[in-house]
Amino acid sequence: MRNLFLGFGVGVGVGAGGVYFYLSAVKAPAPRGGRAALLDHPALKHGLPETDIVRPYEGYVAAYDYRTRNPKWVLEHITPASWSGEASRDRSEFFPDPGVDPRFSAQLSDFRGSGYDRGHMAPAANHKVSQKAMDETFSLVNISPQAGKGFNRDYWARFERFVKELTDVAGDVYVVTGPLWLPTQTTAVGPDGSVSTKWTLQHDWIGSPPGLVAVPTHYFKVVLADPRTAPGGREQGGGGGGGHGGSKEPLPRGAVGVGAFVIPNAPIDPRVPLSAYVVPLGDLEQVAGTKFFPDLPGDPPPCTPVAGTKFFPDLLGDPRRRQALDAAAAGWRSAGLASLKPFDRISIKQTLAALPPPTIDVEATPAPSSSSSSSSSSSSSSSSSSSSSSVPAPPKTASGAGVAHICEVSACRLPPPDFFQRGSGGGGGGDGSGGKGGGARAPRQRRS
Repeated sequence: MRNLFLGFGVGVGVGAGGVYFYLSAVKAPAPRGGRAALLDHPALKHGLPETDIVRPYEGYVAAYDYRTRNPKWVLEHITPASWSGEASRDRSEFFPDPGVDPRFSAQLSDFRGSGYDRGHMAPAANHKVSQKAMDETFSLVNISPQAGKGFNRDYWARFERFVKELTDVAGDVYVVTGPLWLPTQTTAVGPDGSVSTKWTLQHDWIGSPPGLVAVPTHYFKVVLADPRTAPGGREQGGGGGGGHGGSKEPLPRGAVGVGAFVIPNAPIDPRVPLSAYVVPLGDLEQVAGTKFFPDLPGDPPPCTPVAGTKFFPDLLGDPRRRQALDAAAAGWRSAGLASLKPFDRISIKQTLAALPPPTIDVEATPAPSSSSSSSSSSSSSSSSSSSSSSVPAPPKTASGAGVAHICEVSACRLPPPDFFQRGSGGGGGGDGSGGKGGGARAPRQRRS
């Protein structure tokens, strides 16, 4: 993180390409002779191949992939102030970033008639602090083709609202969002009766050759809620975001809340609990090819002193914290899957086959009462769920780890499907792009 923000200063002087090269160079192992030796390498006489670019905006930073014409990842910083301004999306329009070579950028025309929405990675509603901040969320660097009804305008919008409301318990929330292309597992029987298993990737493309835009099969979010950097952040409870029923639990003192989620780019039954899409952070990093939050500065939590150092140079790199988070993630996912009917459970496991399923069992306990069950209109307690009278109780993150799974804040309960119609703070459903990118579903260009 420290290197990332230093990169902004470099970008002011040398432009976006310099930002990209700087960010890449500072994280790479130093070659013999230092950085100057790398720049003097004879193979670089005619330039360094460029496959993506990092673009800083007022409210977020995005890495854009030239090959897929999608963001690789979008990192945003959310605070109660960032989403409580007076900016209006009615004054915003989608636009291609002039800092990206048009040959490698998605175009507005690619989405017209495609059947896909122009879906925000950093939601517009998170960046109302100024009109400029909101307008910049409409850059195509921040946009990816998303299924509209049932996803971008519904389940995904509720998920975005869930994340925004984490500012009730943490003054600083950092979110990394991006697309994934995950394969599915297929089995074939040969002429001799032998059975073979292989992994196959299929996804749509939109636009016109040769500048086709890849349609992701899934999307991820990694959420880091830090109450330590905002005085009184743990006592904000219920302040911003309007709430959606039920109380939020504060994060353990000195702990940072972390959670990783992977959700298919398709219409989703609104009754499916968000916890069914919880994944271990390490597994997501492997399939995404991305290391999240590798350098988080800050004072160590009082419960986990680090001898001889004042900082956590890599908060999430500590094996103890990783183990605690992964165990909690497995518990939450087990609980979410156990609450579903068998068919729905199998379906989710199949679409997330590239991410190993939980390997731990969770004890069933009596269904929670009062506040924890007050959101019965939410996802996990309706006809899509198991008819059992008890629900699994996922374990809490190991105490003293300095981290806690983000689901512990509100049991991973999403706001109700009609939250944006209830006047609960505004700016919710349809943050992706609503119907602006849709239209009649056209034949796909090709599959791969």
